[in-house]
Amino acid sequence: MTLSRQERETIINFNEGEDTANIYTCSKSWMCHMEDVLGLKPTNIYGSHAKEYEIPKTWVRKPHKPRQLSEEQKQKLRQRLPQKSILNQDLHCAVGKTKSGNDKR
Repeated sequence: MTLSRQERETIINFNEGEDTANIYTCSKSWMCHMEDVLGLKPTNIYGSHAKEYEIPKTWVRKPHKPRQLSEEQKQKLRQRLPQKSILNQDLHCAVGKTKSGNDKR
């Protein structure tokens, strides 16, 4: 059975009295994320098109507005970006080998 895009819904349901949230989904990408990434097993399976999962309610986040950066803030981030990549290279080098490629042992 093939569902239309409007029928491939995901419903997250929880209340303040319980510590768990239920997720009902017909979306293949949500099912893959729940099983492959989070390692969850479905609590209910509805044919071949829908599954239900139970997760800790603390995993559910409230939505937030996207960050709006001013041009000045964007410029500061652009200036810091090259420094971050240099720091990451130095950290990688410091973990196992010296800059010459020899072991630190």
